[in-house]
Amino acid sequence: MSLLRRPLYQRSEGADEDRWRLAFDTETSRLFVEHEKKRGDFRGTGYAVETDEIKLAEFLKQPSEAREQLMTLLETLFADVSRPAAA
Repeated sequence: MSLLRRPLYQRSEGADEDRWRLAFDTETSRLFVEHEKKRGDFRGTGYAVETDEIKLAEFLKQPSEAREQLMTLLETLFADVSRPAAA
């Protein structure tokens, strides 16, 4: 599986870190949001990394900073659509 990823938003709180990325699986043509969560102490007792795939429509329903970043990205992708195509 070949994944293309674009960072959307990152948040760090102490030892915990969250990263959201827009991801496209080139083999299955799936577009989704990838949420990577790192939890725990990196120096001592250990930590866990968990990655979830969120369907785009579901992600857009959840208010968050990451959603706002995705909305900004989508607006830039469609900015030229409002102009009529040259004949």
